[in-house]
Amino acid sequence: MKTNKILITTLICLLLLSACSDEFLTKKDNSNNFSSNFVFDNPEQANAIFAFFYKGCLSSYKSPMYGSDPLMRHNNQASFGGNGDGGKNYALTEEIAIPDLNDKRINIKAAINDISRGNFIGGDHYWNAGLSNRDKPRSTLYARVYQLNQFITDIDATGRNAYNDDTYWNRLQGQAIFLRAWLYFDALRLWGGVPFYATETEIADVNDRSPRLTVDETVEKICSDFNRAASLLPDKWENGTADYGRFTRVAALAMISRVRLYAASPVFNASWDTGIKRWDEALKASLTAKEEADKAGYGTSVNSIKSWDEMYYAYNGGTFNPEALIVIPTANNELTGTSGLLTNVWEKEIRPAFLDGDGIGVPAPKQMIDLFPMADGKRPVTGNNYNQNEFYVNRDPRFYRTFIFSGCAWESSAGAKVLWLYGYRTGNDAYNYTDGSTTNQIYGKSKALIWKMSNPKASNDRPDLGGADILEYRYGELLLNIAECYAAKGDIGSCTSYLNMIRNRVGAGTVPSIGDKYQALEAVLYERRIELAYEGKRAWDTRRWLLYEGGAGFHIENSGTASVAAAHGQGWKIYDGKNGRASYTSASNVCTKLGLTPISGMKHVAEIWGKDITTIQSGDPLSGNTEKAAIEANPIKRDDSEAVRAAKLQQLKTFYENNLSTVNLSGDINLKYGMDYVADYPNAGIMFRGWYYIYPIHYNIYIIENANTWITQNAGWNISNGSPGLVQDGTYIYCTPE
Repeated sequence: MKTNKILITTLICLLLLSACSDEFLTKKDNSNNFSSNFVFDNPEQANAIFAFFYKGCLSSYKSPMYGSDPLMRHNNQASFGGNGDGGKNYALTEEIAIPDLNDKRINIKAAINDISRGNFIGGDHYWNAGLSNRDKPRSTLYARVYQLNQFITDIDATGRNAYNDDTYWNRLQGQAIFLRAWLYFDALRLWGGVPFYATETEIADVNDRSPRLTVDETVEKICSDFNRAASLLPDKWENGTADYGRFTRVAALAMISRVRLYAASPVFNASWDTGIKRWDEALKASLTAKEEADKAGYGTSVNSIKSWDEMYYAYNGGTFNPEALIVIPTANNELTGTSGLLTNVWEKEIRPAFLDGDGIGVPAPKQMIDLFPMADGKRPVTGNNYNQNEFYVNRDPRFYRTFIFSGCAWESSAGAKVLWLYGYRTGNDAYNYTDGSTTNQIYGKSKALIWKMSNPKASNDRPDLGGADILEYRYGELLLNIAECYAAKGDIGSCTSYLNMIRNRVGAGTVPSIGDKYQALEAVLYERRIELAYEGKRAWDTRRWLLYEGGAGFHIENSGTASVAAAHGQGWKIYDGKNGRASYTSASNVCTKLGLTPISGMKHVAEIWGKDITTIQSGDPLSGNTEKAAIEANPIKRDDSEAVRAAKLQQLKTFYENNLSTVNLSGDINLKYGMDYVADYPNAGIMFRGWYYIYPIHYNIYIIENANTWITQNAGWNISNGSPGLVQDGTYIYCTPE
């Protein structure tokens, strides 16, 4: 597991050849031979070494939806549910049905396969890849940790003596400790407890056999690291662009909130609804983080729906963003003229082809369109306060900044273009769609596209250079963390108060009355789905709350033809009635307690507007339509007031009623046009197994690299590369009671 003492500088000189981000990441030295003394005699060179670490962990972070922590962005990482997707962590939730945006449809075939053996993750072995290959640190935990440990200790051993500036070294050391803790937190969420090596004295020889820590022990180590980082870092950096993107004291405290919240959640906490110890710890950490963030001036920028929208793109190039607790600066920022580490491809991926001729647009499943509250804060109930065909009427202000639909103007640096989304038939089993797709592209479309976090100043020629930085962790999430802790403790009043803080910031309606702690927890998870939609957080929430099957197990035949209802409660499960864990069934589990429908078995619904969809058309049947032309002359704009938008939406409603009708792509036309269609499994939906919540240790570590047989395998997985159906023999239990 471990190596001898590492001369990180030798490795760094081989790798530190590419540009980094913004000023603090652009300084580098291309010398071929570094010594520890050389590096730490020169504070600028030491800073460049940290820039290398920062880049190595975050360089694959290409958009908010590609993941939420460093290791999720490595190309060898498998997706949630079985299908490798390069680390995009939005797979297999209700948010989106397109893990591979180039494929345009979800590939769930691998998720349906009955994978029970421990070879779930291919490529480099996360646990024990050494440093003989200089690329290993990019895809493994311990190689990177060893480098960070050496860097941290060399600051004390050499740097402070060579350059007398404790503040400088404290801040550099604090950032390295922060990054190490973040890596370990990522490992915790994916694998459970791990051996934890934090100082030079803990780096042993290659024969070291340190055991896996329990989840609780790992959590304490991670929080200790973040606390240590907080003691060394400033609340925010004074030097504008030069230090933009660096970790801060407030960020470290906020990360403790995130760690504690995860540890209190059902995936790790068998006492999630009976005990309060872990929730108390999470609440204390979250309140502390908020208090310190408030003192430092965070959380002050969002006071309207306009400022909520602008927080994603209006603070780039070194400007302090009060909403951003952790910000990932992007590369080639054309708005500020800076060059740097990353390119945020979100803008490019969500823009439809009608706008720039290159994008594909990302359709919103009907589940998401129907999810958002009404303007008064109540949830939409069809036949009561909600008409699904008039989904765009009288919704929460965040709805109009999250989705774009027909009649809306999509803005860019070249001006604005009006979006139209409807389909029509062009031939036998051939259809066209008006989002700019090429002919016969009706697969998996929707009545609305994702619009959130779009930068209206981004270029049509290179939207990936739009300059919008990535808000990895923002103040709104911290408020939601606090609300969740209060909910779990049964403090309904405090929970409601914090949920309303979120809504008051954007002028949304207040949260409806909440009855008990289970309803409160569900209300928090609901609000997270709205406030944090498409920010890469939902997939983590579904994992930590076991929302795919509620902890009861889920197993269905490979053909995908078996009953979804019968599949629930089948197969392996962590809540098995042993060692203080409840015994969950399909009738009683986390989901049923919260009043939620499990995600496993769900199919994303694809509905479009259609024009005479059964009649072959020679061209666009609404070309020259006077009602359409009138809307184009005065389209719906992002910044329209509520009164102006309401009038325009009434005009749009009349247009729809007179010209278009609702079409369900799977039911009304052909199953293959739906969002989840896979030819080999036409009837299958999401098939997320109970053992997917926590990944296995790769079987090669036991079979091929026999020296590591001492590492315990996660419960639910095989040690050997067995065939599906073998008894799962992992003994490491990650879910324990308080």
